[in-house]
Amino acid sequence: MAPKPASASYLRPVAGDVNGLLGLVVDNLSVLALLAAVLIGGYGVPADIVFGRMFPGTALGVMVGDFIYSWLAVRLARRTGRDNVTAMPLGLDTPSTIGMVLLVLGPAFLKFRAAGFNPTAAGLETWYLGMAATTSMGVLKFLMAFGGRTLRRLLPQAGLLGSLAGIALMLIGFFPMVELLQVPIVGFLTLGLVLYALVAKGAIPFGLPGVLFAVIVGTLAYYGLGHWGAAGMHIAAPPMPTLRLAFPHGDAGILHGFAGVAEYLPLIIPFALLTVVGGVNNTESAGVAGDDYDVRSILLVEAAATLIAGLAEAWRRPRPTLDIRRSSKWARAQPIPGSQEFSSAWAGCSGSCPISSN
Repeated sequence: MAPKPASASYLRPVAGDVNGLLGLVVDNLSVLALLAAVLIGGYGVPADIVFGRMFPGTALGVMVGDFIYSWLAVRLARRTGRDNVTAMPLGLDTPSTIGMVLLVLGPAFLKFRAAGFNPTAAGLETWYLGMAATTSMGVLKFLMAFGGRTLRRLLPQAGLLGSLAGIALMLIGFFPMVELLQVPIVGFLTLGLVLYALVAKGAIPFGLPGVLFAVIVGTLAYYGLGHWGAAGMHIAAPPMPTLRLAFPHGDAGILHGFAGVAEYLPLIIPFALLTVVGGVNNTESAGVAGDDYDVRSILLVEAAATLIAGLAEAWRRPRPTLDIRRSSKWARAQPIPGSQEFSSAWAGCSGSCPISSN
């Protein structure tokens, strides 16, 4: 059967795209801010190295992976004739990202400092190690990708989706709720607006996407109430950040990293396996929702994005992530086309935001 042409309407953004993009970007940027704070404030890694060298390469890897995933979605839409196919995005893999910072990069920086390196030299050596670790992880993921179909066939669907439900309850549900309770007036206002828009399907002023409207109202309420000292809140508006371009660029110093990466393989291998299993889980989730992707293709793209990120200077691993369904009428736990491209572009332009495929 000849492939059906994808309708022009499929290629147009819908409200669900904006909702999913905002949800993923806000979550990812909060993780990135935490990681930058840990590396710079906790370990003392120079900010120029974190923002100018580590982050942009990560953004490049995710952006390339997102473009390929978007192409796979268009291909699936043409094959099935559907106009609501959702692309698998790449986002931050929070567990392995935090693990890399706390167990590999941070301790490595302290080790170089103890060996007599000044902060800049120690930061560069840490960057080289991160490049080598991410590149090694990409090779491991490439090899593991060929077992993806077998893994998906052997594991029961309940097992694959049950782990996603656990992650959703804790990382996506519980931890943000803890943050919400720190400023309950604004937090519950924003949560209520999201539930009103996505669950009750209430009308939003000016036809704005529900999540975008909630973000705007929540931000205005946070700084407005904080400025006037309402409900005990005293919040000053943040200063405008200094933005600058930071382009990815490889460095022959990665060879230094490969020289020392062997001692970290007991950590790198489980992290690679974790993201591969996560990719299988999310592919199964997409299949249940109606988007039947080939798991091997998804994992190979993920591996390629990781290799690009590592060789360009990255220190985190892309993997497919969960997001909001493309439908403008409803939301579900499902990827959204191009959702991480926004944060990738942000990262490449500001020099302060990296990436990873969830």
